Amino acid sequence: GKGAAGGTSLSDILNKVHAGTATATSVLKSVTASLGGKRELPVTRLVDALMENKQLPEADGFQYLDPNLHDDAGNRPRDQRKTFKEAIVFVVGSGNYIEYQDLVDYAKKAATSRNIIYGTTELVTANQFLGQLSKLGKKRFMV
Repeated sequence: GKGAAGGTSLSDILNKVHAGTATATSVLKSVTASLGGKRELPVTRLVDALMENKQLPEADGFQYLDPNLHDDAGNRPRDQRKTFKEAIVFVVGSGNYIEYQDLVDYAKKAATSRNIIYGTTELVTANQFLGQLSKLGKKRFMV
């Protein structure tokens, strides 16, 4: 439909975006497959670096909180730290099922068993996210 000014309404735009999401997802899967398979998401690469004490610039600012370690253990050089089998990953803001599934896959493929708990302030599906945007658009552009 047309908005008050004769333009396309936000809900129409969001519907078009939603319709294009399936196509974009299909294309992305094809591109990923042609590049040699699945790549880990940034959150998974970060968790891997922290759990395995790997060199990753994004992981340098993190502190290790382990009640079994002495107070100075978090300040030890990377090569003197132990690896971890358990982690709690908490995302402030919207988390998603893709990040969660990537972490589950990472934990399963590890040589040693790992337990990773994933939490977020809000976990939404793509449809729920578009619904939230639609509601915000209706509130914002109400005349």
